Amino acid sequence: MKKYLPDGITRQERTSVLNADMRASIPSICLERARLVTKSYKKTEGEHYLLRRAKALANVLKNMTIFIRPEEIIVGNHASKQRFAPLYPETGVLSKKELDLMPIREVDTLQITEEEKKELLEEIYPWWKHKTLEDLTWDRFPADLKEIATSPNAVFNALSRTRSGYGHYLPDIAKVINNGFQAIEAKAQKKLECLSCQDEDFTYKSAFYNAALIICEAVHTFSSRYAALAGTLAENTADPRRKKELKLIAAACTQVPYHPARNFHEALQSYWFTLLIDYIFQNGSAISCGRFDQYMYPYYLKDTDSGLLTKDEAQEMIEALWVKHNDVIKACTYNSARNNGGFSTSAHLTLGGVDKDGHDACNELTFLCLEADRNVFNCEPNIGVRINKKNPEELPQKVFEILGTVGGGKYPLFNDDVIIPTLVKDGLPLEEARNYGIVGCVEPNPYGNSLSISNACYFNLAKCLEFALTNGYCLLTNKKMGLSTGDASSFTSMTEVKEAYEKQVSYFVEKMADSLNIIEESIADYTPHIYCSLLLDDCMERGLDSSAGGSRYNYCGVQGVGAPDVGDALMAIDKLVFHEKRLSMSDLLHILHSDFKDAVSEQNMLLYEAPKYGNDIDEVDRYVRYAGEQYCLEVAKQKEWRGGKFRPGLYCVSANTPIGRQVGAMANGRKSGMPLADGGISPRQGVDENGPTAVFLSAAKLNLDLVTNGVDLNMKILPSLAKTQEDYQKLTQMLRGYFAAGGMHVQFNIISDDILKEAQKFPDAHRNLVVRVAGYSAFFVDLDVDIQNEIISRTAMQAL
Repeated sequence: MKKYLPDGITRQERTSVLNADMRASIPSICLERARLVTKSYKKTEGEHYLLRRAKALANVLKNMTIFIRPEEIIVGNHASKQRFAPLYPETGVLSKKELDLMPIREVDTLQITEEEKKELLEEIYPWWKHKTLEDLTWDRFPADLKEIATSPNAVFNALSRTRSGYGHYLPDIAKVINNGFQAIEAKAQKKLECLSCQDEDFTYKSAFYNAALIICEAVHTFSSRYAALAGTLAENTADPRRKKELKLIAAACTQVPYHPARNFHEALQSYWFTLLIDYIFQNGSAISCGRFDQYMYPYYLKDTDSGLLTKDEAQEMIEALWVKHNDVIKACTYNSARNNGGFSTSAHLTLGGVDKDGHDACNELTFLCLEADRNVFNCEPNIGVRINKKNPEELPQKVFEILGTVGGGKYPLFNDDVIIPTLVKDGLPLEEARNYGIVGCVEPNPYGNSLSISNACYFNLAKCLEFALTNGYCLLTNKKMGLSTGDASSFTSMTEVKEAYEKQVSYFVEKMADSLNIIEESIADYTPHIYCSLLLDDCMERGLDSSAGGSRYNYCGVQGVGAPDVGDALMAIDKLVFHEKRLSMSDLLHILHSDFKDAVSEQNMLLYEAPKYGNDIDEVDRYVRYAGEQYCLEVAKQKEWRGGKFRPGLYCVSANTPIGRQVGAMANGRKSGMPLADGGISPRQGVDENGPTAVFLSAAKLNLDLVTNGVDLNMKILPSLAKTQEDYQKLTQMLRGYFAAGGMHVQFNIISDDILKEAQKFPDAHRNLVVRVAGYSAFFVDLDVDIQNEIISRTAMQAL
């Protein structure tokens, strides 16, 4: 018997209907946002950019199409139809070639009509010429950074963020649930009234607070539109059960997110509106969710204790919300879709962990969220689980049980006992460090007080080693791209090799920081993050947008890719060239330039006769540690434009495949163009021969104190190892051992290569197969074939 929701439909039936409806939607382009934003910007020319951004968002929220799908109990849509992708012309436009490719490309296919293309290319986009963030930022780039940005096979590509936006932060959703936007509005009004015209920043602050008022009023209008729609639908339906549900929806949307939530249903609806509007506002991904089981638990407990809500009803609402997460998709370029396919937004939702006093924070809602996800099992939300010594064994066992039962990959696991001390060393107070959430893929961040832009750029460490061995020339194009660090054929020691490598890394890290600082300044000037600023501590107090440094902490996360490849290659040079002298440097350079043509025996020597990372061999593990450490130290030297920190990470999402295409042959035996090691700190595919424990021990040797933006360790396990409760206990013990040794993160695909290969051949029979690509999950059949093959190539652990 239900208590809050009317009887007449079971949880399982509702979830089945919602999930089937979502998955049956045909992803398409939506022009509505582009029309509304363009119309607003035309009207506000000459006004302050903060006001223009606020008015543009307000115009969208007040006029965009809204709808309520059958059986929904959590409402709010991203675009004019379900799983449609809105466009963001203020950041960048799409070419005719890109638009023509969208309906026919094999990855992240998006439908668009010829009429819509014509409207974009002839009416909307022409107005934005020389006005987009992409164009305006490019004008600010000096010649040397333009050359790097336009070079094929570059060490980094920062400009992509001008088109996609940053996202990648943790808004304080709990603040809205508990207090509503009315509290933000009241604070902005008070600040505006107290603002003195003598303040040297009067014009800016006045624009900031007025922009906040515009947004709060628009948010209220947005939710009120849904309340009115639900009321109208209730009046017009003959189904008494659905009529009651629509009235509950109407009541919830009348209350939240403008007013504080009064019950669990309203808290969920407030959460969704707050997050959804952020995704409507900006084109960035990985706007993340924080510690859902912590800030939602008081509402759950109050309603279940009072008898207003049953546990099953709460799970029914959570499952409906989980389905709703998959409505948010982005319109990526062809290359972006190919490299990061699967329509993932990586809205990371964190469970578990400890409370502010360091005690176990797991609660009934923690497990209810996992059970709800078992029943939905889509790509979104990206659910991560914080593990520590005080958590019950049931928590990791629950993760392994779900993965073993459903199959595939989700639920990255994070080690509190390493991450919290690392955040404290990085400057966070202990209480804030204990309350960290994960952003996007694997990035630990303080909650609600940092515009962390935690996935700003990928940095190709393997390319830097290539330049160190070629005196700055690209093996793929023979173009001079790096520093002149000497003719490597004359090197007589590893010291010289490392010195050349370090110079290349240092040079390009500095150039990357310069590029990102210019982009950050451009965002602050042209596309400020005013909505985000309402959800971050200290922005309102300072009257300063988060894009300009208004939040309490300011980070910019940059990821080193290829540390295992560099470490393996350095080990091979050390052992086979300098120590055993089985190859000369000249011979090595020759076979690398030829991509091992007529050098099969030499390639096999490099592949099989030098130790490889992932097998618990200290001498090679030290080189991987060195590669990661040296990158992190160089990143730490850079100054961030907003006065914050550049934070280094060692992860690559799925970028190891496209980045690998840009790297020539390597001294570890890897052929030109092949993927780099997956994850970020995972061993190269197929070289980890000593089982999972050896992989864990190798990974735990890295200097993780320096990797403040997170690491990614992927592991693939055969389904036969995750069938019984005893198996789940063994896997938990293995995880505990890795975390006790100092590991920071691990995530699992529990799947066989046979199933993956079968899914490639018969995709329609495996539409529901979710895999862990790296920091995000995706339906396997939606991925580019190169990324599918890379996942298949990963070592499958056959014993524990």
